[in-house]
Amino acid sequence: MNREQRNSLWINPLLTRLKLIPAREENADPRPYWNSVEECKLLERIGKVVGEINAAAGYHLLEMQEYLPPQKTFFHINFDRNRVQYKMELVLRDDGIVLVFSSAKQVSARWDRYFPQSSRKDNSNVVWEQVIHPEEILEQNIQAWLSYLLSGLDKQFRLDQILNGITPPEASLSTALRKISA
Repeated sequence: MNREQRNSLWINPLLTRLKLIPAREENADPRPYWNSVEECKLLERIGKVVGEINAAAGYHLLEMQEYLPPQKTFFHINFDRNRVQYKMELVLRDDGIVLVFSSAKQVSARWDRYFPQSSRKDNSNVVWEQVIHPEEILEQNIQAWLSYLLSGLDKQFRLDQILNGITPPEASLSTALRKISA
């Protein structure tokens, strides 16, 4: 008797009766989203700006990671400052590609061996979420995102104002770099 047969005999009916199987959602096909990201070279363009920031800072200020399909989180950038990790992620969801900014306090290295890194997820705080369309993203948008990340997701930095053009992105990027180097 194979595993599927055993599951259908007693495990599946038990889980169903106890209402432990979540309802399955109809997931949208992620391939069109992946294709639009690749066609617009969004990750390469973000990587270029990250490289410029790291070169200007003189060290790896921002850590960037990309993931291959079919991952839901396919891109993230970390920025650590004062024992807080700030993160910018691009995540695939049913409604499209979502830009997510979050922060999490880091556990000291001494406690890391007792509390695995998965415990960090519990103290994560999502600060900003927005559905994006890769074909509409300009270099100014990327600069605004990274400026917001470098500001430590500062409320006074207001990402919506930066994206609406109230503050020139070049000025905000240079201001954020000056704050970090101080």
